Amino acid sequence: VSDERMAASMASSRHAAGAGGPASSNEDQDQSTGITSVPSPTGYFHILDADSLMLLLSLLTPTEQLTLASLCSACANLFRPSLLSFSTISLRGTPLQTALRAFGRRAPQLSALSLRGSNASDVDVAHAICAFRFLISLDLSGCDDLHDRALSTIGVGLPTLQVLSMQGCRDVSDVGIGALLERCTSLRSLDLGWCDVSDRGLRPLARLARSLTHLDLSGCAKLTDRGVSALLQACSRLESLQLKGCRELSGWCLASATPRLISLSLGGCTLVTDAAVGALCRACPALNSLTLRQCRAVSDASLRTLSRHCASLTHLDVSRCGALSDEGLAALARGCLKLHALGLEAYADISDKGLLALAAHCTSLSQLNLWVCAAVSDDGVCAIAAACRRLTSIDLRLCTKVSGVAVNALAEHCPNLTELYTERAGRIDDAAIVALAAGCPKLLLLDVGWCNVGDAALAALARHCHSLSTLSLAYCEAVTDDGMCTLAQGCASLCSLDLSGCSRLTETSLIEIAHGCPKLQSLDVGSCKSLVTDKALVVLAAKCSSLRSLNLRFCEQVTDAALAAVHDLCAHVQVRR
Repeated sequence: VSDERMAASMASSRHAAGAGGPASSNEDQDQSTGITSVPSPTGYFHILDADSLMLLLSLLTPTEQLTLASLCSACANLFRPSLLSFSTISLRGTPLQTALRAFGRRAPQLSALSLRGSNASDVDVAHAICAFRFLISLDLSGCDDLHDRALSTIGVGLPTLQVLSMQGCRDVSDVGIGALLERCTSLRSLDLGWCDVSDRGLRPLARLARSLTHLDLSGCAKLTDRGVSALLQACSRLESLQLKGCRELSGWCLASATPRLISLSLGGCTLVTDAAVGALCRACPALNSLTLRQCRAVSDASLRTLSRHCASLTHLDVSRCGALSDEGLAALARGCLKLHALGLEAYADISDKGLLALAAHCTSLSQLNLWVCAAVSDDGVCAIAAACRRLTSIDLRLCTKVSGVAVNALAEHCPNLTELYTERAGRIDDAAIVALAAGCPKLLLLDVGWCNVGDAALAALARHCHSLSTLSLAYCEAVTDDGMCTLAQGCASLCSLDLSGCSRLTETSLIEIAHGCPKLQSLDVGSCKSLVTDKALVVLAAKCSSLRSLNLRFCEQVTDAALAAVHDLCAHVQVRR
């Protein structure tokens, strides 16, 4: 905001409220020059009470708060963000250590720092700890260059740290965990997903017995039932445990689980059986979230056990397990009446009969995944739509018996729907999407890839769904420039757009998208030979500086010079050719 605009705004506010106040004396005219002096913005901030300042802070991003903090010492005292995420800040070549020192001077009281996905090294972490001594939350997920030394430094420099994420730091091992926990004993949440952790690395976690409530060990393939059992016995306050991808676990360790445990993920633990699920249910009757995705030895027996013992269950994912059928689903529905989210991906034996049981008993259902449930038809989806009016997300991809009839039912009964996937479903046309847009104006995500939709559908989305952020039109060959230009003008919040295979689009569409959708972060224009030209691509990069993913496969008109310009304008973009 310019000084002139701010001065005008505050002057108008004073006129409405009556003259006077501390700022009124600041705006004087220099008699010798005739120039009106513009007061410092800090004078206005001091007029505001605490509640008004908190409201103002809630409207600003951490980056904007830091910008205000750099104006002067008075602003620095007012605008100090509690959270700083370097994943949203472009350093544009500035060394991370230099940036950390600079931000440390502006916001030394910072309590939460995220370096997620950065190229932070062990030395950078040491600089961060020196700059921000009061951190209670630190996110280093995806920092591939970190080693055990970084954990040792964290333990020494931040002994009161409460939340730490090291997910994806593959060189972090048992040694680093031991060094961290020698001093850092107040951790409530620890994420070690996909680190090099074995049973030996779990032993020091016993030091967190009084504090640890959330632990993520996903992808730690060396863990065994013996190590996890010892962990569960030592950390009796655990409420959430993520063990996705721990392939050596058979599940007998779950008998040691604490009754406090309410959230557990065993996705991809292919050795887990119905017997292990039974032991878990008896040990943790308060369980409300369970992921058994790809546990291939799990069958209808587990659904019946959950129905008998876990009446509080609200979130369940049993996608791609063993032999699940309508009978098991009906048993689950009768006992777990509080279900909000259910994953049933890829079951040929689940049909409308199972969906009718869900509709009869689980009326609080808000999220349902039926991807590749080929036996499901319009009748089952219509029953769900009529009974579950709180539905916000439903996945019908590759449900070839589902057509526009089901989409019309969702439009009629589910006004809070925010996500709909219908890629390669049955016959879904413009009329269905027009009805959907009018009935579900809160849509945030829509996937109609390979459906028979065109410009009329896009016009309806532009007219009603202004918050739409993710849209897939892959291989919707009826879409033309007219429809795309209308969409770009009405859906300015689009962040992700898939136009692959939309062969009738030209560079006119891409230029209109660039002007109308400045928040765009992901764009797929693969196989759109007439859509992508050097001119359109440079305009896109100039207008959409937040672009991070760009698919240009089979776009032969694009030159290396244009790609270089894109990389100059969009610092974080990854281009696929």
